[in-house]
Amino acid sequence: MGLEGRLECDLIVTSGSHSGFQVPTQTQMTSKLLQVIGVGVAATATSALAGNLSSDSMKPASGGSGGGSGDWCETLQDIGTVYKDKSNPWIQEVKFFGRAHYQVGYVDGDVAGDDFSGEGDELRRLRFGASIKFLNGFKLTGRVNLSRGGFRDTSIGYSNWDELILSYNAGDLGAFEDVSIGYGRYKVGFGGEESMSSKKIKTIERSNLNNYYAGGRPTGVKLGFDLGKVAYSLGVFSATGVDGNAPVVGGWKGATAYMLSAEFEGLGGDVLLQGLYNDASAAEDTVFGYHWAVSATHDTKFGPFDLLTNLTYGEDHNGDAAYGVVIMPSIDLIEDKLEAVVRYQYFKGDGNIAFKGTKRVLERVANDNGVIDPSGNENHTIYAGLNYFLCDHNLKLMTGVEYETVDGGTADSESTTVWGAVRFYF
Repeated sequence: MGLEGRLECDLIVTSGSHSGFQVPTQTQMTSKLLQVIGVGVAATATSALAGNLSSDSMKPASGGSGGGSGDWCETLQDIGTVYKDKSNPWIQEVKFFGRAHYQVGYVDGDVAGDDFSGEGDELRRLRFGASIKFLNGFKLTGRVNLSRGGFRDTSIGYSNWDELILSYNAGDLGAFEDVSIGYGRYKVGFGGEESMSSKKIKTIERSNLNNYYAGGRPTGVKLGFDLGKVAYSLGVFSATGVDGNAPVVGGWKGATAYMLSAEFEGLGGDVLLQGLYNDASAAEDTVFGYHWAVSATHDTKFGPFDLLTNLTYGEDHNGDAAYGVVIMPSIDLIEDKLEAVVRYQYFKGDGNIAFKGTKRVLERVANDNGVIDPSGNENHTIYAGLNYFLCDHNLKLMTGVEYETVDGGTADSESTTVWGAVRFYF
């Protein structure tokens, strides 16, 4: 199983509130989660007992196990496409899509001898969008974030735009194949895990190493093409990003970023090489974090395992280095149904580079217990989890346990977090 979609080698150079409604209580949100799980399990069991499961298992999505089949699952996967006609010269396709990611976590740990523990839930992602293909090559895609809360807050309502992109696929031009160009508000991923959609990541949260890159939503233009056996893309981005209350697509004041990317097969698997260079000042750069960085990801089969390895090294605007490694093997315990995954991460910062532990639960619970979670410059984590696929990645249940330490600077902490999540998309 390879990295999802097109692997990239990135080179980046950088020279009103809205009202919504709230889900009133944690109990009600948990009840909804249990209802979703119950419906999924019931649908799967009913299909199996009725003999409606397809004799051919669905093809697993790249980058993860598959799972689930039958009429209800196929309906879930196809329901978003409301119109499709390649012979229509004006509009070829209209599609709606969305995702809902709900999770709970319990953490127990200590900071310099001060114990803390607690739990909380979160509507991690709630997004809805649409795309339209028109004029035989153009595509307009937009998606908004509808989760307004955070830890222990499952408020729902318009938050901001996630992405808004107008693209054109020109097809093959001479030796260049599958040529496309797009402009708009992008999510620019850096690192193997960040290059995977949140719909298909194998762990409930990405590693701190991959999350260190800010991953904002800059305005930019991207050009993509295949040449020989390598897939490339070239992008130009604004390093100032787009604030949630700013226009959907921002301007070009200040620094600019350039991206070169390439995908190819090598070393018995899929290779992702990324490079980032950013000459914006620290004050201008609200998107990329690094002054420059390089990252290499290799995804391959190793016996019965799928093995993803990621190495990252970069420097901030002060010349201080940040670097680390992610090693993540996974295996199907039940083909296309039950997957086990383990992830080890080492993350180190030199000089003034400092970071906290996993923020989704650890930092918030520590603060609630009156324990200040200080920043450190050395982070070890090990995660072990199970993923159960009710309908491929479209409907799955995830569990995980993560042990983490943060040392260096003023930090001396360790913690264990237990995760549970339900992930849904169409």
